[in-house]
Amino acid sequence: APDGIKPPHQLPPHALSELRRLMAEIATVPSTQQAYDLPWLVHIEGDVHQPLHASSRFLKSQPKGDAGGNFVYVFPNTNLHALWDNSPGTDISDAYVSEYAASVTAEFPAPKAVSTDPKRWLDESFRLVKSDVYTFGLETGSKEHPLTLPAGYEERAKGIARARIALAGYRLATILDQRLH
Repeated sequence: APDGIKPPHQLPPHALSELRRLMAEIATVPSTQQAYDLPWLVHIEGDVHQPLHASSRFLKSQPKGDAGGNFVYVFPNTNLHALWDNSPGTDISDAYVSEYAASVTAEFPAPKAVSTDPKRWLDESFRLVKSDVYTFGLETGSKEHPLTLPAGYEERAKGIARARIALAGYRLATILDQRLH
């Protein structure tokens, strides 16, 4: 904890155990179970690449944690978690999603080696939390008095989101290719 508070003992991340279970089971279960498991695999795998899905910051002012940035209020009228979740944009139309996917894969070509280890993905996201998310100090803001983030913060978040989305896509494709072919 950045201000010295000791966080409460927590169980291992639920996302980690679920990802491991889904990845192990997807190739061995009947197609009806695959149809159920696949959307969850896609959802959780994508989530853990967003840094605030990998941590909660504990402060003296928030001894129960900030719920992955949900209790850090930022200008204008949002919270840190939503700011990062919405960094890729909020347009869910097929056209926008297709253009975004083409753009990020052009900007971030597939790496030579693709990690299929969910623990590594969470560790990467946690490192980003420390290096790039909580760069503004110990403030938490409030709904009435949200924080104004430093200049360039949102643009950096968008850039990180682009890189993480591309990586998540390559990793998911590798997992599905390995397990379903």
